[in-house]
Amino acid sequence: MSIELTVKTIRARFAAAWGVTTKVAYDDVPDKTIPPSPAATWVRLNIVHVDGNQASIGSPGSNKFRRYGLITAQIFSPQGKGSVDARKKADLIIPIFQGVQNSGITYYDVHPREIGNDGAGWYQINVLSKFYYDEIA
Repeated sequence: MSIELTVKTIRARFAAAWGVTTKVAYDDVPDKTIPPSPAATWVRLNIVHVDGNQASIGSPGSNKFRRYGLITAQIFSPQGKGSVDARKKADLIIPIFQGVQNSGITYYDVHPREIGNDGAGWYQINVLSKFYYDEIA
């Protein structure tokens, strides 16, 4: 599986499960509908590859390479009235990835991390999920 296909697969899984719950900004796709000032809860989805290793040795074309990555769903709610909503949204995101395998991707170690007030009017909670997949080459 290529890096590009992996990112598309993860985004598609999130988008299908999340639906229209809130607006979503993706890490490399500008979204001009996200409010610059706190108005409503929204989510930013970041996907990064962080490590990899050769998982098997064999003849050319049959070697397994394992790729690891991290998904961060950043939840932003208006500060002062949004922490409850942000926690509810975190509870909705966790099962999207927790204990799931799809299209050759395994998600694991899914957990929330409360960031708190960011000084710009937002209350933030991140939901982190590690993932891995194998590539044969």
